[in-house]
Amino acid sequence: MPVGEPAIGLILAALDVDIDNGAAWNRWYDLEHLAPNLALPGVVTGHRYVAPPDLHDCRIAAGDDAVWSRGRSVYLTWYATSVDPAAAIATMSTRRDELDAAGRMDGAGARVVRSGDALTLLSTASAPNLRLDEHDLVHVGHVGLRLVLDREERVASLGSGVAASLRFGSAFAPGRFVELQLLTDDPRSVLDQLRSGEGRRSVEVDAAFDRIEPLRYPFLPAIESSSLPRRVDED
Repeated sequence: MPVGEPAIGLILAALDVDIDNGAAWNRWYDLEHLAPNLALPGVVTGHRYVAPPDLHDCRIAAGDDAVWSRGRSVYLTWYATSVDPAAAIATMSTRRDELDAAGRMDGAGARVVRSGDALTLLSTASAPNLRLDEHDLVHVGHVGLRLVLDREERVASLGSGVAASLRFGSAFAPGRFVELQLLTDDPRSVLDQLRSGEGRRSVEVDAAFDRIEPLRYPFLPAIESSSLPRRVDED
């Protein structure tokens, strides 16, 4: 039976916003920003995530990491692509400029993209009790995400609470790999077990996120009352 275009790549973006802009920015993102990107040719699907303060507390990253340490990269978005992800980024950037010229970026407020990458799919794995094909995995239901950045030649791995795992190579930083584990359980309940089950795995970044349900932001009060940077231009 014919299926939709399979995902071969991923666009990954780590973002921050001024804390007092969080509610307005999240609503703008869900209602006015995500939709034009998902409508682009070659974009298969996309998801948004947040790391509230308690998930920042268990993040592994070098202290001088300009993207992932010191309370940065509270938000994460990824788009799966059926075309070369670098080409998809170029198309997305052109569309963003069109939207900006039309005044459709005005609702974004103070925000910054800490990092963006084009990723090529290398390997996948899914929980053995799930009857999924490889092209199904970017669509599988999940409540959280574990993001691992490393420089090891390895395949996608599974563990407790992982529905699917997808491993990518970076087009912008050759030799760097990104693994996304889509979690069916709360990241707080499985992260330690996942890490301990991997032994002495060497990672540059190991970060967990909650998946954002559109137009529902119960995480905002915790962020607003936390010690996370209040402005995107804070060191």
